[in-house]
Amino acid sequence: MNLSDIDIWNLQALALDLVIVIALLISMKFLKGFFSSVHSTEELKEKNNAAFGISYAGGILALGIMLTGVSSGEIADTFLDEALSVGGFGLLGLLMIMAGRFIQDRFVLTKLDVHAELAKGNLASAFVDVGHMLAVGLIVRAAMIWVPVSDWSIIPVLLVAFVLAQLVMLVASIYRIKLFKARNDGHDNCLQTAIAEGNYALALRYGAFMVGAALATNSMTGLVTYSLENPWLSVVFWAGLSLVAIVIFAGLVMLTRKLVLSGIDVAEEVDRQKNAGVAAIEGAIFIAIGLILAALLA
Repeated sequence: MNLSDIDIWNLQALALDLVIVIALLISMKFLKGFFSSVHSTEELKEKNNAAFGISYAGGILALGIMLTGVSSGEIADTFLDEALSVGGFGLLGLLMIMAGRFIQDRFVLTKLDVHAELAKGNLASAFVDVGHMLAVGLIVRAAMIWVPVSDWSIIPVLLVAFVLAQLVMLVASIYRIKLFKARNDGHDNCLQTAIAEGNYALALRYGAFMVGAALATNSMTGLVTYSLENPWLSVVFWAGLSLVAIVIFAGLVMLTRKLVLSGIDVAEEVDRQKNAGVAAIEGAIFIAIGLILAALLA
């Protein structure tokens, strides 16, 4: 495409979108500190808190992923409408990401205070936090792209997508908690306690599983066409198939892990010896399977 073919209005609107997106990314710094009850600059500059920095970086990445869904729609007719649309949906997505991590911390991982552990510099809690935020960002982004309209009428669908994200993380968390308990029978078999004690290898694997499960959930939008006439029926189908997708995802990663890491006792290496190398390989398998499912079913 030649530059002469690009409409000046579109260029101006895109520049406006970019300014709003950058402002939202900057706002993550303040929201992150607010929800963690700390001062972001102090944690990063004075305390050199790597855990907080990793969590903050994960929040920026999750927000950036979600914002690709916000900016993928049609450009509005006026600058004001464009600013309200991108800014409004972007702010809504940001709040859902932050609310999602709060819900998981308070109502799912009830034995692990992620916020308190971040303040202590616990790297393991940072990986858990990043996994939660990325999962929410991915699912909300998928909903924004799945719905073929970009006006305020899709907000109820986005809120349902947020609830779906929490359900996905709940199911995935329960699965990982029970699997850890079964693998470590006779040992300290509480996953949340292990993370609180700083097993960052275990937390890395857990966070990657959340991302892979979210990607598997997103893949179901390729099977369910959003119906403008029956939007809620479409959402119900997506939610139902998402639960099926998580089961398929868990089976595929279990099979792939056994083949790729044959001869390696992952429970011994990751759960008890904190082997980050093995955990990273497992995490890569989780995300790769999720990406492949999303690509195959797109």
